[in-house]
Amino acid sequence: MTPGAYRMLGVGTAAFALVMIALAIWYIVSTPGAILGSGPPPFETPEADRAEVAFTVAEGASAGEIGRDLEAEGIIRSGRQFQSLVRLMGIGEQIRSGSYILETGMSIPSVLNQIALPDSVPIVRVTFPEGIRIEEMARIAEESGLGTASEFFDAVETAEVPPSLDATLPPEDELPEGQQLQGYLFPDTYILPGASDMSDLVDMMLRTMDDRLSPEIRAAGEEHGLNPHEVLTLASIIEREAVVPDERRIMSGVFHNRLEAGEILGADPTTQFAISLDPDNVRLYGYWKDELTAEDLADPSPYNTRANTGLPPGPITNPGLASIRAAANPADTDYFFFVADAVAGDGSHRFAETEGEHQTNIALYGEGGEEAGE
Repeated sequence: MTPGAYRMLGVGTAAFALVMIALAIWYIVSTPGAILGSGPPPFETPEADRAEVAFTVAEGASAGEIGRDLEAEGIIRSGRQFQSLVRLMGIGEQIRSGSYILETGMSIPSVLNQIALPDSVPIVRVTFPEGIRIEEMARIAEESGLGTASEFFDAVETAEVPPSLDATLPPEDELPEGQQLQGYLFPDTYILPGASDMSDLVDMMLRTMDDRLSPEIRAAGEEHGLNPHEVLTLASIIEREAVVPDERRIMSGVFHNRLEAGEILGADPTTQFAISLDPDNVRLYGYWKDELTAEDLADPSPYNTRANTGLPPGPITNPGLASIRAAANPADTDYFFFVADAVAGDGSHRFAETEGEHQTNIALYGEGGEEAGE
């Protein structure tokens, strides 16, 4: 905020500002037809019915654009009313870009008090890229200042899983230690109040995954024989395999074909995950070993789809929405094989229906590809 803006809102002119706000609110509420086309809106939703919303004011955004975004998020009832009030109050230049924690059903003056005055709530922003493991998320979360990596692991261990996700989650003794919620923490940018801790973050990530795994996605998964846990498991493999976005659904079609035929999936990322369950292997090669040996590919772990048919026991990483959608909505294809196109070198793949076509693709484009994976 500029010094001039502070002076305008200073103690010496507080009474004038309050009068202007009151007049502006009176004008808008008394002339709803011109702005809302209906009766006057309530000023606030009851506190018990509100929900926190992370809201970002983009640099250079106009009052109209901000109002439309606020309305779309359910924070205010009318973006046009917001725009009119900002114009009448003359505070457009005092709205500050940045990230805020707001609530649904707020009054417009309450919103303006947050985004146009200096004493807004301190926030913490943390971004998790798609396709990383819980262990990698812990390091990113620690760097955000919310707590230690150990506290992140503790929060994951004690987290309360939303009932609709918990319904198909395997018992703890069927998954390796520390892997119960692998795949269930949605990768995204999270904005939390500064006083939040790791438990708040993990809870938000789980609830976000529950929301992103929509009824439509769940229904599509069921139609293809996959429950939510299996959708996330397949999505996690697609997340690690796909580089070109348009190939996600094709890869999903390949994997669905192989599952239906009872053949191995042959996905190298599952082998990488399987061998990383040995801490010594992680110390030597990290979580995603680049060069897999014959011994690695023969690892008997149920996670290794080079040695076992069917899906792994659980996800190998935390997938994003595009891969989740692809897992539940595979392309209708006759492909059974794919190999990375090393000639193009752009992350794309060559797909094939038969073993013979696949071997030709490997000879022409690959560097030792496998039956389905790279």
